[in-house]
Amino acid sequence: MNNKKIPSPFGLNMGMLLDQLDGIPIDNSPGKYILESVPKPHSAFQTYAAQIGMNNGLSWVKAIGIDIETSSFGFELKSAFDKMKEKLDKAYGKSELTDILIHDSIWNEPGDWMSGLNNKERILMSEWKVDLCSVALLAAASDSNTGYIAIEYEFSNHEECEEEIAALEDGFL
Repeated sequence: MNNKKIPSPFGLNMGMLLDQLDGIPIDNSPGKYILESVPKPHSAFQTYAAQIGMNNGLSWVKAIGIDIETSSFGFELKSAFDKMKEKLDKAYGKSELTDILIHDSIWNEPGDWMSGLNNKERILMSEWKVDLCSVALLAAASDSNTGYIAIEYEFSNHEECEEEIAALEDGFL
């Protein structure tokens, strides 16, 4: 485990309560919110989502990047991913990189890189395990010529928050 202390991502802290955040509920997703603003926004990201339990507070936050126009080879998206990975490596130490194409995928040519990503047959992500949470950077495709990067922070209270939200949802039955 990396001993570097994680800063508060985007100025958010584990356990923050809904009344401390500017959240709009996501339909049919109890405990999940789109944040209208964050204390410390980053220019690479346009949308922030969070999971917030009534008792456990903020347990997960995801920053969704701006659209990146790219070729079918994904050069521009890979470049944005690599640049953000370097920044996160400086903050949290060396990450574990996953860059794979699912076995027997038809999107196996270099010019199929974005199609593989768009069809969920390619994975490009890096993960860090740090003191307060885990951090994941991933690349995603909107279509074969547009993609974005996203960062997910899962805090150590995530499992308890998941259980809290599941119990709440079970009460809806």
